[in-house]
Amino acid sequence: MAFNITDRNLQAMLERNLADAQRDTSGSLERLSSGSVFSRGQPMPAERALAEGLEFKLRSLSASKRGINTAVNMLQTAEGSLAEISNMVLRMKEINTAASNTTISDNDRGFLFVEYQALHDEVTRIAETTEFNGVPLLNGNSSKSPESLIFRVGDPFKSQSAESDDDAGDLNLLKFDGFKQVVATSDGLGLKSAKSLLTNAEGNGITVDDAVELMTPEDSDTFSNVYDQALHTISTHRAAFGALQVRLDRAADYIDVYQENLTAAKSAIADVDYAKEVSHLVQARLRVQAGTAALAQGNINAHQALSLLNSVGVG
Repeated sequence: MAFNITDRNLQAMLERNLADAQRDTSGSLERLSSGSVFSRGQPMPAERALAEGLEFKLRSLSASKRGINTAVNMLQTAEGSLAEISNMVLRMKEINTAASNTTISDNDRGFLFVEYQALHDEVTRIAETTEFNGVPLLNGNSSKSPESLIFRVGDPFKSQSAESDDDAGDLNLLKFDGFKQVVATSDGLGLKSAKSLLTNAEGNGITVDDAVELMTPEDSDTFSNVYDQALHTISTHRAAFGALQVRLDRAADYIDVYQENLTAAKSAIADVDYAKEVSHLVQARLRVQAGTAALAQGNINAHQALSLLNSVGVG
């Protein structure tokens, strides 16, 4: 009877070890195929919760990065249009300066102001038609123009120093207040039209006094001519757009570093070490082969013992 109990215990142990080895093999294959250390056999709930929290944050950062890139594109659109308007204002100043002396005739002066008026109209056209996804960028007088540009660079984060619960306390919310004041049309820049002068010229041209009048600014105490005033206004707008773009660029750089570190942390927790896992798989397969061979040998030995008993008449 002792022999039978020992034989059955040995067989049960061999079967259990073989099942463990097969389970380890299956788990290794699952982890290698998925690239994740989490498997049905090893769910690791604490580590999984930590890894999923990091993944949640990484996806939020990716969305913020896309929003930042779109915002930068928006600001660059406005900046490019302002650069072209600035070039045209400089040309208008050249024309008006050349026309404000008696070295040319009234008729020739009239010809110069034909180009002047074309540039005057083009400045307004560019300012009124420059939009980004339906938002006017250089014409705050438009009904479609928002009061402020609002850019989100991260999850809502309450400032500890904020005195109220409004958006001003959100550190990850950037605002371009006073956006309605950005008006880069000819009228908004203080540029005067020569259309009435060209209409009234009637072949007699434009006088020097009329040309000088076009250069006279409304605020003569601050600016020497309307073009200096216009360029000052353009520079003010470009400074506002540029400062916001610089901040968005720095925010994007910060997100890149933040994502890099969080990705490394998540990888250390959730990603499979392929070299280690392959070694574990080989070991598990060797255990399966050895366990199968041992179990088969045990069955053979048990059969031989039964044959021996039968041969002596004890079966």
